[in-house]
Amino acid sequence: MSPLRAGIAVALAALAFVAAAAAPVWTYALSLALFGLPHVACELRYLDERFGARVDRATWRRLAGALLAIAGLRALAVLGVGDFALRAAVELLLGGALVATLAPRLAIAGALPRALALATLALALAGAALAPAVALVAFAFLHNLTPLGLLAERLRGSARAPLLALATLGFVVVPVLLIVSGRAAIVAAIGLPLHDGGPRTLGDLATAAPSFVPGPWLDAPWAGDLFAAAAFLQCLHYLVVIGWLPRLGAGDAPAAPKLRWPTPRAFAGLVLASTALLAVGYFADFLDARAAYGVVASVHAWIEVPILLLAAAGLRASLQPATHDRLQPA
Repeated sequence: MSPLRAGIAVALAALAFVAAAAAPVWTYALSLALFGLPHVACELRYLDERFGARVDRATWRRLAGALLAIAGLRALAVLGVGDFALRAAVELLLGGALVATLAPRLAIAGALPRALALATLALALAGAALAPAVALVAFAFLHNLTPLGLLAERLRGSARAPLLALATLGFVVVPVLLIVSGRAAIVAAIGLPLHDGGPRTLGDLATAAPSFVPGPWLDAPWAGDLFAAAAFLQCLHYLVVIGWLPRLGAGDAPAAPKLRWPTPRAFAGLVLASTALLAVGYFADFLDARAAYGVVASVHAWIEVPILLLAAAGLRASLQPATHDRLQPA
């Protein structure tokens, strides 16, 4: 990353920080409406190009089956079918199945990957059994941190350490500072007023907070600070996934994606058209549009779990990396 691009990224992150502290609901809503769908598309393409060769066809089919089942659960939510806690429990169990699918590969990858896989599986099962709604909200919050792991896996050379330090500052230090210091103190120091309102069809901070704040913490005095930190992390997540990862590309990974992606220009056109269409939905009814977006977003959020485990394991294209092994997109 050139110094100019790094400076632009830092400036955008600083702007997102101020916006999230002063008006977290609007920051969350606008960033989701404008960049949610593009970031899903960009990340799925990046993950396929970077990691597609590391997964054999049989494993890919099992992963795809679990992901489609998760998307189906989110579709039931759009239709208003079933109880949220029950759907959350089943979704967490399917997330555990994603981890279990990679068990044969992770078992031979070393102690650390095995420990991470077992811990992830245990958390998914415990969450499904004890507090599925709380666990799924916590997962939504932690999902915003995943670009840090993707960058750690992808970056190479002398620039790796300083860029990872910069990313860690943004994804860890700054949100902790926001939560510990409190958004009220930060906004007062900047000289801006606090604004807890949001779009008419979403509501205020109290209505939006359950998206990222687990139920038991909603009445805590720092719940608003936690939601503001999540809104900032969401913006930073989008910034890295849309503005940084595509520039890094597949790098030293073999070019064997499982899907046949359109050309970059056609891909950008399709993403922009879809985003514009969904933006109309957000304007009409934010909650319904967010639920519809969640069907697609659930796929990219959950696929990150096995992908990050693969990254930790350091698996390469030795897992049957045949370039002819491609599946047509649905």
